[in-house]
Amino acid sequence: MTLELLGYRAAEIGAICVEFLNMGLLSGLIYLYIKSYRQIKIGFTIGLMLFASFLLLRSIFAVALLILDNDMISGNHEFLSSIIEFIALAILLKVTWDY
Repeated sequence: MTLELLGYRAAEIGAICVEFLNMGLLSGLIYLYIKSYRQIKIGFTIGLMLFASFLLLRSIFAVALLILDNDMISGNHEFLSSIIEFIALAILLKVTWDY
């Protein structure tokens, strides 16, 4: 027997909560990167802002798909999340390599 709330299993509720926590952390990072960029104006900070923004976008999509699609086994959100995460990591690699 699994715990259910509004038709969602405990694992789904946990995943949604973790994604909201991730969004909070990423929003804080973006805020700090913008604040830092205003002071030092280097490209590395722009890369970090893009990296965090793509991960924030991934978290937003993950929450939306978890809420809209009750089938956790479906690979649709995993594929979309993987593509966005790949783009974010590619940005991080590029800016780290350049600086």
